[in-house]
Amino acid sequence: MDPNAALSEIRSLVKRYSEIQVWDVHDLRDVVDILIELTGHFDGLDQWLSQGGFLPKEWEWAHSTAGRA
Repeated sequence: MDPNAALSEIRSLVKRYSEIQVWDVHDLRDVVDILIELTGHFDGLDQWLSQGGFLPKEWEWAHSTAGRA
């Protein structure tokens, strides 16, 4: 599992979804495909992190600054 790649894919899928005008689409296959892919990447990242895997690089700053206020 590469958490950096997973986060990148999740962000890409969310962007693709946000660009689809659902009310203009009569064929929802694209939306379903995005949802299936998004769920797979999210689940993989969740399992990775739950088992002690390292954070994606873009999230490391949040972890290192947590508790500093």
